[in-house]
Amino acid sequence: MHQALASANAVENFRLRIEDNQIYIYDQVNASAVINRPDGTFGFSYIDYATDFEEFQSVAKKEIQRVQNSTGLIPAGSGDNVIHISAMPWLKFTSLSHARSFSFKDSCPKISFGKMTETDGKKSMPISIHVNHALADGYHVSLFVDEFQERMNSH
Repeated sequence: MHQALASANAVENFRLRIEDNQIYIYDQVNASAVINRPDGTFGFSYIDYATDFEEFQSVAKKEIQRVQNSTGLIPAGSGDNVIHISAMPWLKFTSLSHARSFSFKDSCPKISFGKMTETDGKKSMPISIHVNHALADGYHVSLFVDEFQERMNSH
């Protein structure tokens, strides 16, 4: 999640949002992540991005614990300056669609991760990226993917 947020913050179009029919750019985007619970349910979290991994990890662990010890969806506590992040570590997917109500205006990118696998010493993980095409297109998604891959390769 940290590398995805770092990559999103590095690509300006991933920080653009439409609010009140105006385009805004945020200085920083944070995570609104789905947190799984041991009982098979999930809740939404809000995690501020920090460039320092240890600082981010500390805040994230507290938020994960809070959500895992709660019930209900608990919507994120922030506004539009988030990236919606989810993970399905049980599935190796090739495509993913997000359910959404078009009556609700939403310009936040959605990033979903799948099951990590290893073949011949090379790890891979599916990733699905949905963006509002008024703010970003395939070029901007490719910038994000290149940034994310470079960050994952170096860690």
